[in-house]
Amino acid sequence: MKKSLLVSSLSLVLAASTVLSTAGAASKTGTIVIRHTQLGEAKQQRLNILKDVLARVSKEVPGVKYKLDGVDSDVNRKEKLRSEMVVNKAPAIFDLFGGSDTQLYVEANRLLDLTPILKELGLSNKFISLNEFTVNGKIYGLPIGGYQEGYFYNKDYFKAHGLKVPTTLAELEKIAAAVKKDGKTPFAQASKAAWVPLMTANTLWSRYAGPDITNGFSTGKTKWNSAPMISAFTKYQEWVKKGYFKQGELGLDYAEQRNQLIRGEAVMMYDGSWASSVFADKAQAGDMTGKVGYFALPAVAGGKGNQTYVNGGFSNGYGFSAKVKNDKKQLAFVKSFIKNMYNDEMQIRGLEADGVLPSMKVSSTKLANAKVTPLVKEIIAVGNKASGAFPAFDSLVSADVNTALSEGIQKLIGGKVTPKAMLDAVQKAQNIANSDDDF
Repeated sequence: MKKSLLVSSLSLVLAASTVLSTAGAASKTGTIVIRHTQLGEAKQQRLNILKDVLARVSKEVPGVKYKLDGVDSDVNRKEKLRSEMVVNKAPAIFDLFGGSDTQLYVEANRLLDLTPILKELGLSNKFISLNEFTVNGKIYGLPIGGYQEGYFYNKDYFKAHGLKVPTTLAELEKIAAAVKKDGKTPFAQASKAAWVPLMTANTLWSRYAGPDITNGFSTGKTKWNSAPMISAFTKYQEWVKKGYFKQGELGLDYAEQRNQLIRGEAVMMYDGSWASSVFADKAQAGDMTGKVGYFALPAVAGGKGNQTYVNGGFSNGYGFSAKVKNDKKQLAFVKSFIKNMYNDEMQIRGLEADGVLPSMKVSSTKLANAKVTPLVKEIIAVGNKASGAFPAFDSLVSADVNTALSEGIQKLIGGKVTPKAMLDAVQKAQNIANSDDDF
């Protein structure tokens, strides 16, 4: 996208939002603002890691004050950060998604080129993959960890009812039907934020239409409203109609779906590997601590492409304002932040404390000696058995397409649209985005 088009696009977001950052004012006082999304009990361990890193940075770069700015992930990504980028007042350090978000901000010259910094710190070849943060051969963000998505399930319930981990979608549906008949919810879900149900949908459509299909939407090579995509969302709608999700899910916040599994109301839950830490914490999981297993969404009969691929990657981490390069103290702070955040110690700590899969090439010995739960070992084993991974859809599509898809899935759940009509609307948004040369 040309810069003029980009700024125009972002300006529409700014006009629709009254949320302005305090980052601009803070920079005048010499205080560095660090925008993070580690809010709530489930993310406390990640916040602790961030605070410990900043304590070390403060010792290495004395005299530079910093301020933590915690914002909900969805609000930061879709509203606040976008607004700040329009007026070039993003914080010095902020939570950043790779893919389309990074591409967008690089085109507007808002992100700091980290390529020379990584070379200086000896980190150029230390990451497993920086593809989602790389634009024209330069690196503009660093993933804090990897992720994988799949089904968490109640092991005790499965054992008591003679259920086995499914290897096909038909087997998964047979389990869901049995759970529903038993008076429980088959799949825990809370869909107030559309990205939550779209996790399941993303993998489901990748089973029906192939793991690479999402790559082609922005080029026009593939279509949202193609027959396999319609089949995938028809299956999703079928699950909704059969009552496989909790009634009233559209009014429930994300954290509530974990509570459904913990309370024993639901038996399975599709979520990211980051959720594993909840089930290792007695304060959060209660009697379900250590009693949760994990499996990948199974194969679809007649589905296209490799059916063992998992939704996974390295799409979320930290980005840095391009303005940092004009301030020696802030640049020194950023370099120290990267050095202290991205190393074997913090990678292992994130894995042990929060189940965050490493984004760096940590030594095999350290990984083998890491104190992780059986659940995390199951997740790693599922990833090792997979033939590959495909990134989440929102790292590959534009903001407008994401919005159309988000509105569509919630209308589908609410029974207000058919799968074809929903996907026709998403394809229309995609056509507009493609004609604007977004990517």
